[in-house]
Amino acid sequence: MRPPAWLAWWGSGRGTEGGEDRPLAERPKPKMVGWYDPHLLLATGMEVFISQALGQRSDYRTMEDVGLSQEAIDYTRDRTRSAQEELWFDYMADTGDGWESTYAMACLVAQPWIELGDRRLPHGAFLLLGGDEVYPSASKRGYRDRLVGPLEAALPRGAVPRHDLFAIPGNHDWYDGLVSFSRLFTQGRTLGGWQTRQRRSYFALRLPRRWWLWAVDIQLESDIDVGQLNYFRSVAGALSPGDGIILASAEPDWLYRDIKDPLAESNLAVLEKKIIEPTGAEVHVWVAGDVHHYRRHEHTRDARYQRITSGGGGAYLSATHAPVGGGSATSLKRTVRVGEETYHQQFAYPSPSTSLRLSFLNLLFPLNNWRFGMLTGLAYMTLTWGTIEGSLVNAAQTAVERYPARLVWLLLVLGAFVFYADREVPTFRWLGGTLHGLVHIICAFAIAGWSARMLGGPGVANALMRLGANFVGGALIGPGVMGVYLLLASNLFGAHADQAFAALRIRNFKHFLRFHIRTDGVLEIFPIGVPTIPRQDEAVAQYFLIEGPVKVDRAAGPPPTPRG
Repeated sequence: MRPPAWLAWWGSGRGTEGGEDRPLAERPKPKMVGWYDPHLLLATGMEVFISQALGQRSDYRTMEDVGLSQEAIDYTRDRTRSAQEELWFDYMADTGDGWESTYAMACLVAQPWIELGDRRLPHGAFLLLGGDEVYPSASKRGYRDRLVGPLEAALPRGAVPRHDLFAIPGNHDWYDGLVSFSRLFTQGRTLGGWQTRQRRSYFALRLPRRWWLWAVDIQLESDIDVGQLNYFRSVAGALSPGDGIILASAEPDWLYRDIKDPLAESNLAVLEKKIIEPTGAEVHVWVAGDVHHYRRHEHTRDARYQRITSGGGGAYLSATHAPVGGGSATSLKRTVRVGEETYHQQFAYPSPSTSLRLSFLNLLFPLNNWRFGMLTGLAYMTLTWGTIEGSLVNAAQTAVERYPARLVWLLLVLGAFVFYADREVPTFRWLGGTLHGLVHIICAFAIAGWSARMLGGPGVANALMRLGANFVGGALIGPGVMGVYLLLASNLFGAHADQAFAALRIRNFKHFLRFHIRTDGVLEIFPIGVPTIPRQDEAVAQYFLIEGPVKVDRAAGPPPTPRG
């Protein structure tokens, strides 16, 4: 690993936002999304429910297929139409969370060059945003404040040279039916010094030295529509035997499922088997975001095939460490199978040991997510309304005996915790969800018993005081129980890994990929890491080469098959 280098922020501090020229200091600068804020939990839950329901019945991509024509965009020639001998381009996914982290990464990719030791890497001819361009959900204002603002501040209008910008949507971009995404990326807009060029939410780029970049839109159902398949089928007519493809999608399917399993009925598998393979071309690099860290899986017998998870563009950090148990059932597995092929993890950033250490910050859940306490306080208060007396056992007994309807409410609350538990780990869902709910119920009645002893007595005033004490106790104790639950569930059972790190809202350990197609046709991939995101009043950021560069040489051929 080369020593870290330093980057000074070079944006002028002025740019356009929503058609208005405003100083950088006046731009909205949202903090990292508070995923456990009660209002956000409710709003996001409703949006997910609605978008999934509509996603099964309507598909914006059908309108793209009818109304928007698009051919493969050619990067084999430069702006003077001379043949390109080599090409640099950048990939960055999962942006648009905290303003500072997105701005820092945008500044990095906008630099004229990056220096790594004795090597200077020039800026990319284009930047591909690999999905989930905004959090928590798509909207005109969300894109403006959390993505467009940082991009324009990093590369203001009038910058020379202008950078091309492409994007594919992730699930968060689809939450409004792709309306805001399409408005921003498919209408030829200029975002500061970034020029959008695509006409659809999917596209193909023809690159020098017989390389191609295919970017697919898998929508909310992890699927490719018929119109998109037809588009890539038409592009495949320009493929030749020996061509190499970089396939970008919003989710790393090799971690979630085996797309070549016939039971999956995956159109991604159709794309590779029915459209690409008959041409003699091959996919050599699969790249996706969705999980907010860097991990690279390499074919166990042939280093020409790489699967890279790269979601470090600005969103909260995701875990890289495997749990004690249940690791094979999570996206953190180190060995994955795709059909008959096996891929093994070669590198992860941050390191698993760092990830494990960071996970213990969930013990500070009440401090990082104090608004969540309003939800648990309300739940504890509604569980313990009415007259309750005595110790924990007596409090629970008298509560149910005097108000039998409370038992129904207790069962509903317990069922809610089972419903919340990670469904990807079925055994844990029932056991862990039930135990989690019981701990909250026990804590609620323990607090109620204490408040009954300390604030006992008849009268409305005392009853209101007891309810208030139960609310405050729930607001203080409930988030602590949630933090311990997330810590144990993620580290011991491989459940709630994403939710555990979403609670931490870690803005550091970001990265992006810089691709280089050399004059000899070898593809180099430089993963550039930023361990610490600077604050607004800081002037520099540290960056370094995470590993490699990773090299893919199509001409090398597969290794010889061992005898015996």
